Amino acid sequence: MDSSVTQSITRAVPKAAVLSCTATSSPDVYAHAIWVVVGDIRQFTLHAGDSIVVPDAATLTVWIFRKNPGKSTWAADFDLT
Repeated sequence: MDSSVTQSITRAVPKAAVLSCTATSSPDVYAHAIWVVVGDIRQFTLHAGDSIVVPDAATLTVWIFRKNPGKSTWAADFDLT
């Protein structure tokens, strides 16, 4: 995900999966991930190398941030398997 294009993405996750933050463009780039299923909402902070389990039938939203953005753009790569 590239901040010059978008800073968030939302996807349906029909079957349980693992979301991994595989790389970031800078050490101060991080992500907030929230998954929602009926009756449960969980929020996580992910840095490069971190992973979370996303349950069956979840809606997953991921936002990327940078602690010191200045006027630059930044990116984070994710894998959902």
